[in-house]
Amino acid sequence: MKWMILTFIFSQLAFAENFQKTPQSSCSPLDLRNETLPNIRDQKKVAWCYAFTAADMLTYTFNLPEMASAADVAINYNDSELGLLLRWVQRTFGRRPDQGEQEVFMMPHQTGFNSVALERAMRDGYCPERIFPSDSWIKMTKNGDKWNETNVNLKNAMLDIFGLLKNQQSLTVENLPFYFHFKNVESAEDFFNLIKGQTPSTFYSKLRKEVCKHDRIKFQHRYQSMMYIKDPAVFTIMNKQLNRGRLVGIDYDLRILSDRRNNTVSLGQLHTSSIVGRRWNQSENECQYLIRDSHGNQCTRYDASYECLGGQVWINEGLIYPNLTSLVYFDKK
Repeated sequence: MKWMILTFIFSQLAFAENFQKTPQSSCSPLDLRNETLPNIRDQKKVAWCYAFTAADMLTYTFNLPEMASAADVAINYNDSELGLLLRWVQRTFGRRPDQGEQEVFMMPHQTGFNSVALERAMRDGYCPERIFPSDSWIKMTKNGDKWNETNVNLKNAMLDIFGLLKNQQSLTVENLPFYFHFKNVESAEDFFNLIKGQTPSTFYSKLRKEVCKHDRIKFQHRYQSMMYIKDPAVFTIMNKQLNRGRLVGIDYDLRILSDRRNNTVSLGQLHTSSIVGRRWNQSENECQYLIRDSHGNQCTRYDASYECLGGQVWINEGLIYPNLTSLVYFDKK
């Protein structure tokens, strides 16, 4: 699986034009949304779209009583062999950042593959979103002899933490200017003990394990995570899974969300979302799919011609296809 993915990354995408269109008889109305996925989380500028999608797929497929943490899924993926390899490739051969981007370049919010993320999560169990949030973290800032509480989005929180890690030699519990509060990390001393001797990558692994150590829940059974590289029959495969009541993850060029004219794939623009619905577009005589994104419930980021439902958009399969690279779905072992 890992080498298949790597081969895919560095290969040319085929089948860019022709595909098997879904006939109306195979495009019956379908809506998989339910109370299991009550809200769309916002990844903002953290490149964890694959983890937000994987967490949604886990929550839905296993009918979890609460949403799985996307942050937990992402950091777990980063610790995988593939995650570590791709991180090394990015840092060794990728575009070197400008000086102002250097700290962002060091952050753990790299992109990834939700197929691998799903396998890791099913192996290790999930941590609830309420225990390890994926959108913002609680920052405690020292003000005299008091600590003031604010909510900070993940990217800024990671930049703050990077500053502490970079200057950890001069830090003590007493002069720590701020810390981030979680379950099991409830004081400046707790946070300082996590930082000591850590790099950005090792710190987050340690943080994830400490925060979730009493709340990680094992899955009672496991499914096989399947990755299907795009070919002309890709919508037949997608519809087969949707008809079984399964969410389908798609990897695609995110520019199609804001510009319906986009019809090429750039590896630098890859994005991951899930398909949660299907319907027939009578006016355009084509099957449409409802894409559940991970940028909150706003509609301003999408092409004005799309119908947007609180951060979910209906897009024709003829527009999706040239922007698509692969599907990911669950299958029984």
